[in-house]
Parts: sequence; structure tokens; C-alpha cells
Amino acid sequence: MFSARMFCQVLALNAGLVPSLYASTAAAQQFTTPRTGSIERTQILDAIRPAPDSKIRFVVHSLRVIKGKSATFAFAAVEPSKQEYDGGEYILQRDSAKSATRWRVIWAVTGGGANACADIAAYYNSATQHLAKVGIAVDTLKPRHTSEAKRLAASAFADEDCWSVGDLGPDIAVPDK
Repeated sequence: MFSARMFCQVLALNAGLVPSLYASTAAAQQFTTPRTGSIERTQILDAIRPAPDSKIRFVVHSLRVIKGKSATFAFAAVEPSKQEYDGGEYILQRDSAKSATRWRVIWAVTGGGANACADIAAYYNSATQHLAKVGIAVDTLKPRHTSEAKRLAASAFADEDCWSVGDLGPDIAVPDK
């Protein structure tokens, strides 16, 4: 039976291994940043808003888009301009089918709550695995993602009672191996 300590060791090793398997893919990947006011940027920010009719305006700290084989992915680090609610980091996906024009949040960490470091590290690892499966290098899309996952796993390993700030968003299905 796995202990929390063993789980964190496996998680830390996996966080370092999965991105390296796709290093050659990462070298070829380029991200774009949609221009302010563009349709794509508006659609991405609309997907993050808490309600379709929300008028919340965001301060955008980072916005990256990478086209994959079967989908397009975006990373956004935003905060509401009037602090209506907590900001956060979001990974979004838009499927490549002609009828799929809608962005959806597939991963998010927002301010406010608290979770066990091991749980947050596992959540970070789920994004790494999902993106790797579709050929996207997570650190190209979301800078420093891997180092943050390793830091959280190491913190959980050092202290099983470690907690970190952040509300976790939707669960990503961990890809089959």
C-alpha cells in the first residue's frame, strides 16, 4: 500500500520524467498571444468568466495559445480588474473539429482556498500528463508549471501535513498509459 510519502516520491519523479519525454516536441512548438480585442482573446476570456452575461474585465498577466494535432490549448493568468473575485491560472482547450469553436476550462488554480500539497501536486501532474498525451509541452504553454509541480511534491514529501493556497478547478482525466 502506498503511503503519502511514497506517493509524493513517485509524483516528483513523474513530474520530471513526463516533460522530458516530449522535449523534442517542445522545441518545435511556438505559442502565440492573441491581440487585445481579437475574437480569440475575447472567446478565451469569456470562457473564464463566472457567468455568460458577466461584465468582469480582466487584467491579463499572460495569455498563450498553442495549436496541437487534435485541439488548440490556451493558458491564461488573469485577475479581475476590480477584484470582483479571485484571479487565477487557467488551461483551456478548444477541439479542432469545425463545429467546435467554444473554449472550455480544463484546468485551473484560483486564489482563496487551501489544499494539501500532495493533492495540488497531483493536480499539476494531471495537466502535464494530459498535455503530453496530445503532444503539447506543458512548460511551453504554462511557464514554470513543471518546477511548481516538483516544488509542491517536494513540500508534500518533506511535510505530509503541508497545505498550499489555491482552489482547484475541473478534474482532467489522467490519460491511459
